[in-house]
This record gives sequence, structure tokens and C-alpha cells, in this order.
Amino acid sequence: MKTIFLPLIVFIFSAGLYSACTSSQAEQSASSEPEIARTVTIETVRPSQAPLTLASSGILASKAEMDLSFKTGGIVAAIYAEEGQRVRKGQMLAKLNLAEINASVVQAEAAMYKAQRDFDRTDNLFQDSVATLEQRQDAKTALEVAQANLQVAKFNQQHSVIYAPQPGKILKRKAEVSELVEPGNTIFEFASAQSAQIIRIGVSDRNIIRVQLQDSAQVQFDAYPDATFSAYVSEIAESADDRTGVFELELTVEDQEYTLKNGFIGKVEIFITPQEHYYKIPMDALVEADAQEASIFVASEQSRAQKMKITPLYIGNDYFTAIASNDVPLSVVTSGVAYLQDGMLISSPQSTVNSPQK
Repeated sequence: MKTIFLPLIVFIFSAGLYSACTSSQAEQSASSEPEIARTVTIETVRPSQAPLTLASSGILASKAEMDLSFKTGGIVAAIYAEEGQRVRKGQMLAKLNLAEINASVVQAEAAMYKAQRDFDRTDNLFQDSVATLEQRQDAKTALEVAQANLQVAKFNQQHSVIYAPQPGKILKRKAEVSELVEPGNTIFEFASAQSAQIIRIGVSDRNIIRVQLQDSAQVQFDAYPDATFSAYVSEIAESADDRTGVFELELTVEDQEYTLKNGFIGKVEIFITPQEHYYKIPMDALVEADAQEASIFVASEQSRAQKMKITPLYIGNDYFTAIASNDVPLSVVTSGVAYLQDGMLISSPQSTVNSPQK
């Protein structure tokens, strides 16, 4: 039995030794193979302070728009203006049937004249020591009340006719002749021709702090697709809207040769001037991101992918920005990032240069 197992043991030991030697040689051969570089696209991003664009949209309106109405209620007797009509300052636009209102003025005048006679009579009697001081004071009070009532009646009579407060345009008419209207009901929506045309847009809290008064902007309207209108930031809200949570910006559209009507929807681009230098990084370079920071790959001097964490400042349609702490350009990997790991060897057949544009 011993003579049978001894050669078998020697054979198994020799086979194991041969296998170990073969595996070691394979590992050495594999480790000696050259590392394959990943082909990527690299874009050179240089620090810049060129203006960035903030895009939004809004509705064209007049700076001074107002609702015109009657002070008192009554029946509409006449309307002299139509929607879209341009009117001059002081032009009569509408009036109520004044029969009842004129009668109230006559009644107030008669009451005032009577109170004046009563006071004159009481004052003469007081001078002759026939009337008391209290009687004279009561007559004086009655006269003052009557005078105030006459002023109220005349005021209501005056505001039972609507006049154009300024040169402007009728945007909307909301009443018809013979219609019974309540006090304060809007009869006309009126836009002053002396005020500029504006667009109001909403922006987030992240962007409101970057906008300054007088920042330039451009507006495009669907009515004139081939035209671009110049504008500038004229007002910046100090608090957010309670309903939407956004901050309102007002942009004044500068005078143009085109006819612009209130209600046109405008696409706005505001040119924001950064306070510090920044990198404008293509969105394709983004590896991962959260609310606080983002990750990108940059090419090191040894042609290896180096993962870098940055804090985004501004997010555009196809790019985002990050603070440039110095004048050194970044070699940002813009394609192939999904297959990279930190430290991988990379190669780029051709690099491009990023030049921030307005």
C-alpha cells in the first residue's frame, strides 16, 4: 500500500507547484500590460467677469394704469370713449344721469341759505341781548353743517362725470349706456401715455441678490419675432410675493418704433454683471450635485481624471458657474464623465476653449 500512495502524493505536489508558478507568471504578465486611457473631451474654462443672462417672461403693461369710476351710483347717461381709443387730458369719457344728483345739490344749497339766515337773525338778537350765547352757537353749528353738506353734494356732482386724468389710452370699457352702476364700480381701465411701458417678472431668492438697478436687458415679443427691444431694470422688490414666494422685478421697455400693446407676453433676458470672477462650466461636465455643491472631473498634468467639488453660483440653461479663486484656467472634462473614476488615465484628441458670452 505504501508503494502505491507515495508516487501519487509526489504527483499531486508537483501539479500544485506547477499551477502556482503558472498563476504567478500570468499575474506578472497582466501587471506589465500598459494602462488603457479613456477617451474624453476636455474644455479649457478660463476665469471671466462677463455679464451672465437671467431668462424669464412677463406681461407688458403701463407704468401708470388706473381704474376710472363714478364717485356715486346711478344710471349711465352717456359714454364717449371706446376700447383702444387714445384720449387727451380733461376729455369727458362718461357721465351719469344727473337728475337726482343735481336735485341733491339744490337741496343742499337751500338748506345752507336757510342756515345762513337763521344764524344772521340769531346773531342780531344776540347783539341786542335777546338771544343767548348757546342759541347763537347752535345756529353757527347748523350753518357749518349745511355748508359741509353742500360741499359734499357738489363733490358728488363733480365726480358723476369721468374725465381723462392724463393723456392716455382706454384699455377696457366695462359699462354700457342705461346701465345702473354702483359707486366705485370700474367703468374704464385707463393707461397713461405719459408713463413708460413695463414688464414685471418673478425671480428666485438666489437670483434676486445678483440683479442691480439699471442692469440692461432684452425683450422679445411673439408679435414681432424678428425684433429685439432694449430694456433695463427699474424696480427691485424688497420682499417676496406671499402667494408665489418669488421676488418681482420691473423692467422698463425703452421707446421703439413698433406699436406695443398692453398684454403682450415678452421673453426677457437680463444681463447680470457678476461681482467676482467665475468659471462658466458646461452642464455636460456635471457628475453629481445637491443643493450645496457639485462634482466635476478635471484633467491633471499627468493626464489623469481628478474629481473636484465646487459650489455652484448661478445655473443657466446649459451651463452653471462657480467662483474662480485665481486666474488659473481649468481643463474640464465635458464628455465621457459617466465612465470615469478618480485617478483614471484619460486622453483627449482635441481640446476646446470656453469663452463666456453674454
